[in-house]
Amino acid sequence: MFKHITKYKTLALVKEQSSLFWTLFFPLVLVTVFHLAMSGMFSSDTYRFDPVTVAVVTGDAKQQEIEAFDTFLNYVGVPGTPDEDDGPLKADTDPRNAYIIYIKAEPEEARVLLDKNQVYAFVEVGETVTMTAKNILNSSNSLNGSVLRAILERYTQIKNTMSSIENLVTTGAIRPGPDFEERIRKAFESDTGLQEEDQGTKKGDVLIYFFALLGYLSIFPMVGSMSSVAELEANQSSRAARSWLAPYPKWKRFFAEILPIVVLYSILIVIIYYYLGVLGVDLGPRTGYILVLLLLGILTGIFMGTAVGSLFKGSTGIKTALGIGLPLALGFFSGMMASEIRKLVKNSIPFLQKINPVSLVAEGLYSLYNYSTLDRYFDIVIRLSIFLAIAIVLTIIGLRRSNYESI
Repeated sequence: MFKHITKYKTLALVKEQSSLFWTLFFPLVLVTVFHLAMSGMFSSDTYRFDPVTVAVVTGDAKQQEIEAFDTFLNYVGVPGTPDEDDGPLKADTDPRNAYIIYIKAEPEEARVLLDKNQVYAFVEVGETVTMTAKNILNSSNSLNGSVLRAILERYTQIKNTMSSIENLVTTGAIRPGPDFEERIRKAFESDTGLQEEDQGTKKGDVLIYFFALLGYLSIFPMVGSMSSVAELEANQSSRAARSWLAPYPKWKRFFAEILPIVVLYSILIVIIYYYLGVLGVDLGPRTGYILVLLLLGILTGIFMGTAVGSLFKGSTGIKTALGIGLPLALGFFSGMMASEIRKLVKNSIPFLQKINPVSLVAEGLYSLYNYSTLDRYFDIVIRLSIFLAIAIVLTIIGLRRSNYESI
């Protein structure tokens, strides 16, 4: 019976014209349209990463903290001078290999430079390092904030690691060798947590549209899995009512209905990933991590659909509209239609971004493209897995509570 249901569910997905179009051709057409719309924006002349201009405020920071941050600045940036015409900060030396152009200033002077848009942000150094930026949403280069945050986060991680090592040395827990300090110093100066490619041509602000698109296509199977639940519940379709007459467990019918959807959409998302490569959209070298994230997104979308389909007993039309509209809304909030929306949500309603599976997939892809470390990626995978687990639990609750007095 399991093989029979699985076979005919697969045939229904690939032979029915409307199903075949929405399952296979619509995602490929959507990807193609996106590429045609964005192809002119992949020019390296248009999207070259420029160093971020920053005012550094030491304030009441301890001398040790100032020296540590100076060491870090010497590696990731070059000093700059305010422009006489109130233009952006100008580098004193060649900034080609720098991530930031910085100037040391008092708090009042830093705020003036920020108000005049001569610096992108000012950074306050102390026990913790904080960043204050202005007009992030209207920045001509939306990558600036992400790069600067990554630099500061990595600095904090390295600083905390070194403090822990110093404590271990002081207490005698470890006994360093003769070159111990030199090795630590080199690690501190060389590890920014960013790829070297970030210093050159960057397309991250264009690729965010494709990251959001892939996030949307990961959740897209939601409508198909909702239809599958309708074919299991005797009060939602005549086919389900007939199937209840057969002495076959409901959960086996459920997995037989869902398995073809999981397999088909998993194959489709892999095809889309490589199709983007054929179109010339480079999503980065970490193919394995990318595919794991996309497949996790597919499972999340499918079980979101089963959760909604089993919990809400509305009409087929309402469920179909919900299955189509909800992924679109989640894609909109993740920046698929306008990257400014993603930044607005991230700054105004951060909780929405944390629970939006499309945003989670997009942020995971973004982190794989821009950061050399995988900390942020694994954090997103954990969050998405929790979301998936919740959807599975809700599906179980929805399917178990169905009782029929008569069929």
